Amino acid sequence: MLWGRFRAALPLALALLAGCAQRPLQVHDGPVVFITLNSLRADVVGALGGADPGLTPNLDRLMGSATWAGRAITPSSAVIPATAALLTGLRPWQNQVLGQGRPDLSPDLLTLPEALKAVGYTTYGYYHGHWMERENGYGQGFDSYELLGDGDDAIDLLSRLPPGRELVWAHVPEPQPPYVRRNWLLRRLKDLAPDLPPIIRSPELARYADPAVPLPPAERRRFRDLYRLHVAWADERLGRLLDALRRSGQWDRTLLIVTSTYGEELGSGLGRERIEVPLAIKLPAGWRRPLAAARSERVATLRLWATVVEAVGGPVPPAVAPSLFARSRRPLPVLSELYSGDGANTFSLVDGDDQLLWESRFAPPEPEYYRALLENVPGAPPPEPPLREDGEAILGRLATAFAATRPLSGTAPPLLSLVHWEGTSGSRRIDEPRRQAELAARLARAWYRFVPEELSPDGEGQARKALPPPPARGH
Repeated sequence: MLWGRFRAALPLALALLAGCAQRPLQVHDGPVVFITLNSLRADVVGALGGADPGLTPNLDRLMGSATWAGRAITPSSAVIPATAALLTGLRPWQNQVLGQGRPDLSPDLLTLPEALKAVGYTTYGYYHGHWMERENGYGQGFDSYELLGDGDDAIDLLSRLPPGRELVWAHVPEPQPPYVRRNWLLRRLKDLAPDLPPIIRSPELARYADPAVPLPPAERRRFRDLYRLHVAWADERLGRLLDALRRSGQWDRTLLIVTSTYGEELGSGLGRERIEVPLAIKLPAGWRRPLAAARSERVATLRLWATVVEAVGGPVPPAVAPSLFARSRRPLPVLSELYSGDGANTFSLVDGDDQLLWESRFAPPEPEYYRALLENVPGAPPPEPPLREDGEAILGRLATAFAATRPLSGTAPPLLSLVHWEGTSGSRRIDEPRRQAELAARLARAWYRFVPEELSPDGEGQARKALPPPPARGH
C-alpha cells in the first residue's frame, strides 16, 4: 500500500528529519499516558452537555482541568481500523487496516511506541481483544504488551510510574457491549427504563443492524439506558487509572491523552453518533508551546500520533496527519472512512457543523447481507427464516468485489448527501448543492493526499509485496 511504498526510504527520511529539522521549542522528557476507550460517543459525556450530568464524573473532572478538551472525530466508526489509525497516525487506506477481513498491522508501519522508543522511551501496552494480539502487529514497539483484563496491572504500573521517558497505553474495552446492569451505578442516571435486563449481549444488538428489522421503542429505550449505564462503568474504570497516575506523583509531569476509538449507534455507517467522540489532552506543567486548535473545533483523533511524537522531540514523517501544534488559517476538515459494507464503501468529511457523506459502490446490495452477517455472530440464533443462500457465499462474493474495486471511485458515480449537525447531538439532511459540491471536492482532495494512484485493495497488496522488506526492528 501507499505507506509501504514510502517505507523503503523511511530510515533515510527519519535520519534527515532528525538531523536537519529544527528541534521543537520545547521537548517533553517525562511520562506519556495514552488511554483509549471503545464506543464512547461525545453526546453522553457530562462535560460536553450530556443529558445525565453525573454520568461521567471522572472524565468530566479531567476535561475541566485539561489543556484542551472537547469533541473530536475518529478516522473510522469500526474499532479495528480506528485503533490502527491511532497507533500509526495514518488513516485506514494509508495503513491498509480496513476492517475484519484485513485487521493486521503490517511490520512496515511505524507505530507510536516505535517512534517513542527511538527517542529513548520505555513502552508499555495494555490491550483488549484477540485481534490486537502481538502476532497481529499491534504489539510492535512495546517492551511490555499484555491484556488489560481487570486493569490491576496497569493500575499498579501507573501508581509507581517513574519521572522519566515512559509510555503507557491502556485500551479500555468499555462501553462497548455486552452491557451489564451494575446496580450501584444506577444513581448516576435519571429517567431509567423500569425493566432493565441484567445484561444485553452483542447478538441481541446485532440483529437490529439490519435497517429492515424494526426496533421496538421499548427495546430501544432499554438498549439506550444500559449503554448509558455501561458508560458510567467505563468512566469508573477510567477514574481508577487516573487515580493511580495521581498517586504516582507524576501527574504534573505527564503528557496525558484520553479519547475513544469510535462512537456508538445501532446500525452502521459514519453518522455523528458513531464518529464524534470526547478528547482530553493534559500537557505537562510548565509546557509553553500551545495547541493550535480552539476548544470549539472538532479535531481529528488521527492527529494525536504526531502531537505526541513532536512533543517528545521525535521526527514526524510527512504522510502522517499533522500535529495539534501545527497552525492553519482555518480549522481542518476531518476525513473518516468505512470499508466493505453491503456493496459500498462510505466516506465522511466533517467541516464545521456540516458533514458530507460519500457512498461508493463496489457491488450491488445483497438482499440477505445483514442476515448473513448475523449468521457469523457468536451466540446469535440462526436467521429465521433460513437464508436462501449460504451466508459465506454472500459475504465471499462481496469480499471478492471489494478487493478488486478502487475504493473511492467505485463502479459508478458516488451517492452524496449533506448533513448539518445541530447542538450537542443530532443532525439533519440539508439541500445545498453548492456546499455539497464544495465538500465533495475537498473530500476527494483529502483522500488522494499522499495517494499517487488509486488502486484496488488487492492492487495495493501487490504493490506492497513488490517492495524490499523493511529493516529489522526489535519489539
